[in-house]
Amino acid sequence: MDREARRRIQQMVLACRGVLEEEWDALLTLHGITRDGTVEVPEDRREVHRRLREALAREGGDHAEARRRYIRHAAFTFLNRLLALRVAEAHGLIRETVATRPEFGGRSLRERDLADSDPNLAVRPEGLAREALREAFSEMRQFVPLLFHEEDPYALLLPGLNYLTYRSVRQELEQVPEELWREFETLGWAYQYFNSEEREAIRQRLRRNPRPDDIPPLNQFYTVGWIVQALVHNTIGRLWLEAHPDSPLRARLNYFVPVRNGFRPPERRLSVEEFKVLDPACGSGHFLLGAFDLLVEMWREERPDLLPWQIPALVLERNLYGVDIDLRACQIAAVALYLKARTAFEQLRSGDPSARFELRRINIVCADIRYRDGQTQDRFLKEFQDDPELQGIVRRILEACVNAYEIGSLLRIRKPLDQLFKRRSRPEQPPLLKRWTIEEIEVRLRAYLREAAEAQDMGSLLFGLDAERAVQLADLLTDRYDVVLMNPPYGAMPAQCKEYVREHYPRTRRDYYAAFIEQAVDLCKDGGYVGALTGRTFLFLKSFQDLREKILREEALPEVVWDLGFNVLDEATARYAAFTLRKRWEGDGVDWERHPVVFFRLTDWGWDEKRERFEQALADLKSGVGV
Repeated sequence: MDREARRRIQQMVLACRGVLEEEWDALLTLHGITRDGTVEVPEDRREVHRRLREALAREGGDHAEARRRYIRHAAFTFLNRLLALRVAEAHGLIRETVATRPEFGGRSLRERDLADSDPNLAVRPEGLAREALREAFSEMRQFVPLLFHEEDPYALLLPGLNYLTYRSVRQELEQVPEELWREFETLGWAYQYFNSEEREAIRQRLRRNPRPDDIPPLNQFYTVGWIVQALVHNTIGRLWLEAHPDSPLRARLNYFVPVRNGFRPPERRLSVEEFKVLDPACGSGHFLLGAFDLLVEMWREERPDLLPWQIPALVLERNLYGVDIDLRACQIAAVALYLKARTAFEQLRSGDPSARFELRRINIVCADIRYRDGQTQDRFLKEFQDDPELQGIVRRILEACVNAYEIGSLLRIRKPLDQLFKRRSRPEQPPLLKRWTIEEIEVRLRAYLREAAEAQDMGSLLFGLDAERAVQLADLLTDRYDVVLMNPPYGAMPAQCKEYVREHYPRTRRDYYAAFIEQAVDLCKDGGYVGALTGRTFLFLKSFQDLREKILREEALPEVVWDLGFNVLDEATARYAAFTLRKRWEGDGVDWERHPVVFFRLTDWGWDEKRERFEQALADLKSGVGV
């Protein structure tokens, strides 16, 4: 996406953010949540007032900070829903709900249809818009509950008392060219620019000791496409070609770097049905989106018995996993993956009238977990009192995730949870035992959430939603992956995270991204790959000596390194490097002292020139080795 396209998106997003945050400020005040505190409201607003107070209590901090955080999340949740609908419309996946047409009297197709079926709505533009959104949100909810959850605390209010707000936002969206709405990366760029002003303010305010809420804006950058492609090709692609040397995919891996290193593959079958890719700091999902098309082709190659249109949903359910501490980024990742898979399904169905897009889950987990109420936790644990072993597992998960909103994917919980899983007095093998245990917890959680929603018990509902995230996070972080791809946070850590890393990551405690490298290696299967874009300081600074000499020799060996320098990520100011690491295993047959690394030095060139220079160097390398 060129700079002019990105500029259009930035202008739209910042204009919408201003309008929506002003609207939510007014809506909170109307419901008795003022800037100075809470006030009494009329009877017809008291229930919403009560639920808003409980939602703000979850945010933590003083009243002003909780209110500010709620406004930011609520405004972007609404904008994110509109952006998701708009991209879905552009791909013909839903009836147009946000886009307006002159032939429909300046309304959307869905609004026109609703007005035709209900004359009362036709004369109430605000009610018509709300009903159209309600209907569209319901359609999307079955596939992307993370963004369209009916009980989302950030969706308690809609900009309805001032219809001009919604109209103003739609007008801003209309300024973005139609072709950009057909690009999935528009969602990622939108979120990066939503944080632009906030990111600059944070940079001016501090150099060290950031707050947890500072981390997402400081680190939310869109990883450029060619770097994503290079890392995907040299991790997922390399593993696949190693197991399937004659695969036709070889011709499509145009960024595949030839290496000569003598690794002996581990003695295990590589099947696409069990192939897992994790991004532990997934942001808006750019690495997962970059892996999607390659995984579709791997399924088609290995499973020709499947109907092609069945594969996109399988890729999301079985192959792709992501975690982030930022709810807004997770929402975008889930939506982008759904839209990507749904569009691929439409292309592959080839007019088959029996084709159905049946997606059971998207494996994006938000680690923004903030339960505070011990009494609610005790009531929740009573749901498991008939099974003390299961209750012990749930209690341990909740305890481990209590500070997940600061620590995220750096949580080290595999060993203690594995021990608890093994204690269950059931005959299944460990992998199945863990899977069925998690599924049993999730079934009980869903029942708990239904009861809380029916009782309009906002406190229990919020706790249940956080508990659900904790279980999902524990599930992901107790697994191992064939490939871990990431662009992790860098720099200073929040206080709780710093203390946690000091205890659990003594070798890499000095930098955020270094701890993520250590965790990524640990999350890999033997013989798997880490592909990452990080700061480049680990290449030479003394403070990273343990990382280089212990982890990058004894546990995972570099294969390809791109030394990138500045001008890598839009709005970012650090110097970067990209690299792939191969997870070592007993009997891999490699001596690290004789292990070759392919190194591309691209520090001297600008954004697009880096790609061009890499492509030329890669062509020369392939020509030189006859590949």
